[in-house]
Amino acid sequence: MDNLQLSQGGNFAFTSGALAAGTNAGTIKTTVAIVYTINGQFRTNKAITDNIAISYTGPTVYSTPANGSFTGLVGGSTRLYGIFLDTTGAVTIVPGPVVNTAQLAAGTAALHFPPAQRDKACIGAMRVAVTANTTFVPGTTALDASGVTTTFLNLSSMPGEPLLS
Repeated sequence: MDNLQLSQGGNFAFTSGALAAGTNAGTIKTTVAIVYTINGQFRTNKAITDNIAISYTGPTVYSTPANGSFTGLVGGSTRLYGIFLDTTGAVTIVPGPVVNTAQLAAGTAALHFPPAQRDKACIGAMRVAVTANTTFVPGTTALDASGVTTTFLNLSSMPGEPLLS
């Protein structure tokens, strides 16, 4: 294994974007410019940006609809959405698997990060927890809606281990 494989191909964020909920409902923002690399090459810094869309239009993953939505089960449900930048500074949102919030709090379940994305730097994750019977739809549901709790993790790369609480 070479150094690039060990370092996820040189895809890193060197500054925290200080991620937060955007001004408009269902969006996020960076409050600090982000310095990052893709394949070891520095890219144009991602400027402070408000109202970044968080919609997911990829394939069905982890038994989730193609829009990345999920509904809280008994005990609530929690999911991480990875936040990635490509070489042009475009943001991609990728959902991870859904876990039972009560089991996560009890230490009997782990909250896994979504898979790393080729040629994209992970700059953070958005942790969304919903109460039972509450549905979260990325890009539509307000991040502070009733029954929805959203927190942000600012990351330099995709973590190798899941969260245990």
